[in-house]
Amino acid sequence: MTDDGSTRLETLRSWWRLPDETRKEVRSLAKSGRRHPDTEVAWVAWRWAEAVLPVGAPEPGRFRNLMSAAGFWIQIVAELASHSDPIDPPQPSWLDRRRARRILRLGPPL
Repeated sequence: MTDDGSTRLETLRSWWRLPDETRKEVRSLAKSGRRHPDTEVAWVAWRWAEAVLPVGAPEPGRFRNLMSAAGFWIQIVAELASHSDPIDPPQPSWLDRRRARRILRLGPPL
């Protein structure tokens, strides 16, 4: 794995290490246009969002969103059918990209 790949994987892991409630709070605050009050958590969210959604990525259209959602559910069914046991954090999905876009719109934490 390249340095960029391992850095990206570590960034994704740091996001998934945050407690569920903290991630929910970050998403809720970003949806309402605010950053998380804890600067460390805000930076983890920012780095995660940059890893999930590269800077300058185009806004998705409705067709792309529908196809991504269908692919997401096909992947879920395939993983359930294969009885896989994931060790690494899940790869970002269409929903993660939408959440990342909200975080990136706020700008980096100060």
